[in-house]
Order: sequence, then structure tokens, then C-alpha cells
Amino acid sequence: MNKNCVLATIGASSLHHQWISKRATFDLHLIVYDDSYELFKNDSPYVTASKGYKFKLIYNYLSDNPELIEKYDYFYMPDDDIEISTTNIKKLFRYMKKYQLEIAQPAISNSFFSYPHTTKQENSILRHTNFVEIMQPCFSREALKKVLFTFDETISGWGIDFHWGKILDYTEYNMAIIDDIDSIHTRPVQSNHHQELSDYMEKYNLNYTIYST
Repeated sequence: MNKNCVLATIGASSLHHQWISKRATFDLHLIVYDDSYELFKNDSPYVTASKGYKFKLIYNYLSDNPELIEKYDYFYMPDDDIEISTTNIKKLFRYMKKYQLEIAQPAISNSFFSYPHTTKQENSILRHTNFVEIMQPCFSREALKKVLFTFDETISGWGIDFHWGKILDYTEYNMAIIDDIDSIHTRPVQSNHHQELSDYMEKYNLNYTIYST
């Protein structure tokens, strides 16, 4: 039985076929957010359709299927425009366990990024941080249980990633950007939800300070 899960919301231009181009040792759960369900319904035993934003959809999916949280050790949640190989996804899960990480993400290898600290650094395996962004987080089971409520706090998801480090106590060195794993964000960041971000930060008294070491 696979102990790791890739859980993604996808549309017609999704790159998820690359994630499973070789033998996968993880389960792939897909939530189709547009009208392309018929294209992808046979890509995995776990495919459903629902309209909405990524983290709201994931929150609803896990709320409707609570047994999934206990089934898996780790949950990787990439945007559907992330280019990453099966090999690197498997490596991500291994590193989560090896370094006892609660939340981490692969480094970004190209220029389409929102936060400079998420870009790949040479001669580095990983860097501890207080901030892993919503683009492609990977959670341990226990971390997911703690932060899951945030998925339902905003429409867009903006702001919730600033909260995760506080909830999980990043001072325990349990969050990381993994430089030894390549990923490519294939589209420029296009969404803009600054007011929702500001409101969320104010609601939970969060600040915008980001560090990585």
C-alpha cells in the first residue's frame, strides 16, 4: 500500500502526466476544477470534479474523505503548472522522512517565482525556513491535521502560507526548501488577491518576515 499522496487540483493544461511518467510509489488524487474531467477521469483511481479554488477544493475533498488523512504519511500538493519528475517527487517524500520535516517544498529552478528564497541554491541540499508557499507544499500527516483549517479560511489561499510556520513552530527546524529537488513553475504568477492577503495577515496578527538558512 502506498504511504504517500500527491493531491492536486487540475485543469485542461495540467502537467500531472509528467508526475507519473515512471513507476510511482505514491497515490495520485486529482480534483478537476474545469470542464476537462473526461480527459483525465482514467488517469488515477482517485479523480473527482469540483469548481473552485485550490485549497478550498482540497479542504472539501479531505473533509468528505477524512480516512485519507490517516492513510498517508505525506501529502504533496503542487499546482497543476509545476513540472516535476516522478523521481523527484519520490525523493521529496524520502527527504521529508529523512529530515523529519513537517512541511517542505522543492526549490524552483526557473524565473517564474513569487519569493526569491524558494529558488534553487547551488551546493545545497536544503535550507530551513519559516515559509513554504502555497504553490507546492508537502505536509506530514500531523502537520496537515494542524493546518487544514487554514485551507478554508480564504477563497484564494493567499495568506495561509504565512500562517503555517507559526502553527507548526518553525523554530523547531521542521520546514525547508529542498534544493536537491528540481521543479519548474511553467507559467508566470497571474493571480492577485492582495486584499484577501492583507485581511488574513491582520486577522491572525502575522508578519511578512521570511528567512531561510
